[in-house]
Amino acid sequence: MSIQAVLLPLFVEVLLTFVLLYWMAHLRTRALRTGEVKARDVALREPSWPPQITQVSNAYHNQLELPVLFYVLTILAWITRHADLAFVVLA
Repeated sequence: MSIQAVLLPLFVEVLLTFVLLYWMAHLRTRALRTGEVKARDVALREPSWPPQITQVSNAYHNQLELPVLFYVLTILAWITRHADLAFVVLA
């Protein structure tokens, strides 16, 4: 199995994380600029963001928790040469 096929799921996961990061930053910046949210209301991680921004933020923060184990397992499977078609399909 080629390196591209083994690492493709990992790269897709990293891409998803960055997409969520930039989407969250865009939504938060827009909310602050339009005055929908005041900076003092959300300082120190206060939960005063609108629901859509909170959902995107939660999705982004979830990408920093369990997928880290996926990154480690993918790299270990690649290094030990135990990555086969079943691993890639399950990933």
